[in-house]
Amino acid sequence: MSANQPNAPLPASGKPMPLYLQFIIGGYVVVVALVILYLLVKLWPIAGTPLEPADFFWGQYLLPSETRYLLIAALAGALGAYIHLATSFADYAGNEQLTVSWAWWYLLRPFIGMALAVVVYLAMRGGVVGASGSQAVSPYGVAALCALSGLFSKQATDKLREIFENIFRTEQPVERKDALAPQTGAARGGKS
Repeated sequence: MSANQPNAPLPASGKPMPLYLQFIIGGYVVVVALVILYLLVKLWPIAGTPLEPADFFWGQYLLPSETRYLLIAALAGALGAYIHLATSFADYAGNEQLTVSWAWWYLLRPFIGMALAVVVYLAMRGGVVGASGSQAVSPYGVAALCALSGLFSKQATDKLREIFENIFRTEQPVERKDALAPQTGAARGGKS
């Protein structure tokens, strides 16, 4: 099949990922899924009391419900990002188009999803949800919103940017000495 045919695979740009590194990242992908699911199950609220024990294989901890929700939000964001990274890894590995330059993306993606989910959760708790106290918040709603923010991180950051720009809109831009000229996404070295 030639590159001019519509169903031809796109040529990989960059150095192909060695097979040993593919197996390391593949193992990481499997372990990350198991760890995220284990922690979500252990942190999920059952009794609905303000202070519930979380029993892990390394020990038992009493966690306030707010701490529990924050950890659930972070883990759900990691789960959403994991879905994105696992799908990408499977697609590129299956098409023999993995390149070394993407190894760090695969390793860091769950942590990016966690951080973004915490920001989304804080924004949600701070204004979007008018409920007071963690008892009025559904762990299912928190987990769903945070998992979607990890899965669709580009859209989530765009929405957060839109909210921030609306909240902090100024009537006239402030003139600054030696201000940087606006750059396009390509000029910054990435997609906008």
